[in-house]
Amino acid sequence: MRLEPRVALEVNGVDLTSRQLEVIYAIYRNGSQRSAARSLGITTPVLNRYMRQIEAKTRLKLADSTPNGTVLTADGEKIAREFAALGARMAKSDSPVVGCTIITEDLLLSSLSQVDPEGKFDLVISDDLRNLKDFRAGLMDLVVLDDPLFAFDDGEALFDEIGYDQLLHIDRGPSYLRFLYGAQRIGFKHLETSGKNFRIDRTERSLTSLVRSNMSFFVNESLAARKGLKLKSDTDPRLLRHEIVALYHEDREDIVSLLQELKRHRVLGTNSVLPK
Repeated sequence: MRLEPRVALEVNGVDLTSRQLEVIYAIYRNGSQRSAARSLGITTPVLNRYMRQIEAKTRLKLADSTPNGTVLTADGEKIAREFAALGARMAKSDSPVVGCTIITEDLLLSSLSQVDPEGKFDLVISDDLRNLKDFRAGLMDLVVLDDPLFAFDDGEALFDEIGYDQLLHIDRGPSYLRFLYGAQRIGFKHLETSGKNFRIDRTERSLTSLVRSNMSFFVNESLAARKGLKLKSDTDPRLLRHEIVALYHEDREDIVSLLQELKRHRVLGTNSVLPK
């Protein structure tokens, strides 16, 4: 029996099949419907019919006809590039793929240095939600999560607690930035439980911009420690302590070795200062 993975994407809440994605990508690559149809082994009218069905399905305009040929719209190009990227990542490989965020990047790098001296592992650094998408699609063998609550959202995967961290709470008033990384849900759940009046006005990716803003925020103590930031937490960080969790698909030898090495570290910063 031969098994091959197939790429699918959800666009505007509907799934596009591999064949539909191949049609969009063929136009992107060839720049004309005739050449795209020829590369797919179909006629131009059949390709046109495919595109009309895809546009009706997604409720998006994906291609425009010009004197120089057919070009994809911005939405069409975005789908084509995502399809190409997923296809490349799903290419058959014996290399294990692990994911994390900037919070646990150093932890993964130091652990991989010990268990993977030949550099066979592939490391992907993104945010929890994007990493979880790839993990659930089978594109990752292990993912280290900032937010342990995600582990309980996924009932099928195996998970292990590998360490712990704490959030620092910088209170500058009711207007909050949500940092893209870290167990932010735990911080905001604490505010709700405390009955604090607050609102989340924006999501921030940059730690520098986060710290320099005049808005309130939560940030992992370990990250602040690595960056040499002396931040005064307005909430005792021990109240915002949480586990760091790794999700994985199976107990394969290389993944188990990595898990054991990860557990040897504790992901806890030590330079926070409570306000007087």
